[in-house]
Amino acid sequence: MIGNSVKPSLWIAAICVYFLLNQVSHADTLVYGFDDGTLGDWQLIGVDGEALPQESVTWIPSNETIEFKFPFNGFNLLPATSADYRIIPTPWEKRECLMGVVCHTHILRSPEFLLDSSGDLSIDMMGGCGNSKDSCVFDVDDPPGSPDELPILQTYSNTDLQGYALLDVETNQYVLHAFPSFYNDGIHRPGNPFDAETRDEWETVSISQADLASYANNDKAYRIDIYDSYRGPNSWIGFDTVTIPGHPVEGGGSIPGDVNSDGAVNDVDMDELSAAFKAGDSETRFDVNNDGAVNSNDRVFWIESINNSYFGDANLDGEFNSSDLVTVFSAGKYESGEMAGWAEGDWDGDMTFGSGDLVIAFRSGGYEQGPRAAVAAVPEPSSVVLLLIGLVALLRRR
Repeated sequence: MIGNSVKPSLWIAAICVYFLLNQVSHADTLVYGFDDGTLGDWQLIGVDGEALPQESVTWIPSNETIEFKFPFNGFNLLPATSADYRIIPTPWEKRECLMGVVCHTHILRSPEFLLDSSGDLSIDMMGGCGNSKDSCVFDVDDPPGSPDELPILQTYSNTDLQGYALLDVETNQYVLHAFPSFYNDGIHRPGNPFDAETRDEWETVSISQADLASYANNDKAYRIDIYDSYRGPNSWIGFDTVTIPGHPVEGGGSIPGDVNSDGAVNDVDMDELSAAFKAGDSETRFDVNNDGAVNSNDRVFWIESINNSYFGDANLDGEFNSSDLVTVFSAGKYESGEMAGWAEGDWDGDMTFGSGDLVIAFRSGGYEQGPRAAVAAVPEPSSVVLLLIGLVALLRRR
């Protein structure tokens, strides 16, 4: 009797567990609070996918409290919505890009993820709302269809764009947008008719579960692009706590070697690798050989394994030959001390072009040997020496 009564109970328990696990497995949530004070796996880039110029206003994680100076009272930098850190513009005093301050449109791009239909996608935002609409409402006429359509740099205008978009990784197209709907730069002075009660509150800017439904559970990879074009007074944003109904793409889903996720593997990616190596940046996107560290081995892996080429291949056509030498010397940066990229002769990763770059290129053994896949011998030492002597003589004549 006992045995017979236990079996139905076990079956019922097993069925309940099955349905419980089945429900949980189809719903997940990604939450990014930047609570460790870093951008993590998010990528800060310009509209063209390249690193932002040093003179541009940009974004950083910060736990700093900034007080609004006289004659205003209160604080204009709202505290984080999770833990201590949130993302704010820097330099703070230049955030409105007035009086000749140079401000480029910039994007903070999320890691890739797959959407499910478990809830809204949301980001907590603060700041101005630009001039996208005079009334600063949620919808914006003619939002950009892709990152390429965002303005790069322009003078003051009334076409500011600040918000975020859902990016289809495969097509590089924005499929949904969301924008702040009110002005919240942190100043609320009771009795002042210009200060709405919401002015010192975060706004949770969302894309609804219903709007996401068409893009969920389809095995397609997406990213979030948060963007700001900074045009005119009070047109800045800061943000915190990004909530995404979905789960990460295993292995990132990106193109091998495409460090800046612009859909192309080119010299810009190598330049970013070199800058990261030189600065000691350990972001996982720079760890192209997946060994858990960012160092010179990633540069070697990028050129030899991903591009199947040699150091010295300035134009990245798969060969190191005289045309590459013509290219780099034509750039005019040899021994100048000026900053140089891969296409301008920086092959050792120190961001300049000098004799050390020539040494590492010829040591790689690929000069005039054709594509790396071909069976080739290392050039005779005498040939390399003669070539170097010729180059030095040419430079002296110049």
